[in-house]
Amino acid sequence: MGVKGRNCVSLWHNMASATSDTQKQVYNIREEETLTSRVALVVCVLVQRGLFIAGFSITKELLTIHYSGYGKNRPVWSLDFFEQSFASEPLLAVKEKVKGVFISSQRHIIVPDEIYEESSARNWLAAIHFVEHGDKVMIETLEHDKAHLMQAVPLNITELVRINFKKAAVAPLHTYQFAAKHAQSLQLQCCISSEQVTFTLHNYSQLLWHHVMDYVNADDIAYMVRLHCKENYIDPAKLNIACDTLTAAEYDVVRALSQYFPNLKCGNGLTIHNSWDPAICLANQLLECAL
Repeated sequence: MGVKGRNCVSLWHNMASATSDTQKQVYNIREEETLTSRVALVVCVLVQRGLFIAGFSITKELLTIHYSGYGKNRPVWSLDFFEQSFASEPLLAVKEKVKGVFISSQRHIIVPDEIYEESSARNWLAAIHFVEHGDKVMIETLEHDKAHLMQAVPLNITELVRINFKKAAVAPLHTYQFAAKHAQSLQLQCCISSEQVTFTLHNYSQLLWHHVMDYVNADDIAYMVRLHCKENYIDPAKLNIACDTLTAAEYDVVRALSQYFPNLKCGNGLTIHNSWDPAICLANQLLECAL
């Protein structure tokens, strides 16, 4: 793992006040004043206390990533934050350019097709997680795994997305980890945000494990992976770990994880050379899911 590449511009701002704190990060593929004007395709990710936006050219070349987030002194899904971000973010000025909106939620379950019944979906989810009356239950078909992914998201967030991005595909963030068959044995995919990590473990085409958890540092993540391996008689050294992040800020976590798991690579299977590689990889995978 190395440092920032020569051909990109990375800006990382932390802004705080007595009443709120906001973190902003920007990645641009090159220094160019007209870069934003060249954006023709956009994907977004909504996570708790954060918004990830990636802009691409008409030929699907990633041009820029904008991330903004806020601290734990505000609610997990602050409607004001997302409303203001949707209204003020330059990459979202033309709503029709947004092709995909992905929402992350820890409140989810995966149900095999053999027992899945759409009419019972909400009850199944509520049996495991606290689902408020107004929550929206999102359901996504996982074709390769012959299952359905269900997750609960606050209704005001899904309605805000629907109002702003009428033509965009809307799906759980986790679905990109199920988008294709996995040729490698024991491939663990993980997507790391500032507060949470999503794990998906496949053994060839068989889904073995899917989990979303809060974390404080890389040790928390490594412990969970090793614990699952121990409980299921899996040698951690045989894991091929494909790691994505939302920003460059998670690079230190990825670097620390690589000390535990030497086979850790970027989500596309390539070596991680700089702090933005895992986020760039995530953006490209999400665009493929959205189109």
